[in-house]
Amino acid sequence: MPPRRAPSAPPGPRVSRRLRGLPPSDEFTLYEARQYIHYMNVNVKKKIKYNLAKREDLGEWAYRVDRRNQRQHFFPGQIILAVHAHPQTVLDKAFNDQDVATTHQSPVAAKMRVMVVLHETFTGLLCLPMYTHQSSTPLPPARWAEMVSISHNLTWQGNTRWAGLPLRMTIHNTQYAHDSFIHLTEPIHVQLESRICDVGYMSGGEYCRLMDLLQYKEDELRNQAFALYAA
Repeated sequence: MPPRRAPSAPPGPRVSRRLRGLPPSDEFTLYEARQYIHYMNVNVKKKIKYNLAKREDLGEWAYRVDRRNQRQHFFPGQIILAVHAHPQTVLDKAFNDQDVATTHQSPVAAKMRVMVVLHETFTGLLCLPMYTHQSSTPLPPARWAEMVSISHNLTWQGNTRWAGLPLRMTIHNTQYAHDSFIHLTEPIHVQLESRICDVGYMSGGEYCRLMDLLQYKEDELRNQAFALYAA
């Protein structure tokens, strides 16, 4: 019979502050806070970064909105404002730009973006982003072919003739652009645990028209994809 192995000693306590879920030094800490958004009847849990030496808050480290109560406030065709995060690929961004963060995986950029809600998912909202495209750099025709114009007024003719006249929307706040473009090929999933603001809405008829345009564009791109297999 082979000799029995002695039981190994239990692992010692983790030394790394990161592995223990602690800030990188004793100079900083995290504390929990709560917020109640009255007009939406939702609770928000937050973790705040705090500088012990300077005795000042350094902003939110994390937050979570109660998604069960927040879900009831959104519907298809609604115009919302939510976080849009993506890899940071703009090489001439300022070094101290507050919308850019460095992580171990990738540099990430984020901003609040106006979007239109397509439908709900189990964990959030599937949306299409909206852009104003006010840059002086012209866009190629293939780029315009993936967008549809949308406006708050009846006079703007847009710049997407393939889709007909611009879609119509109602905007609650004048600080948001009244003339925009919906990107049909760049869907964004918005988690219901995140902060979402109501900006406006489309009528049921305009929402149906948007969904028809989306299906047309998706069918067009699928046909192009399947054609590669038949080549």
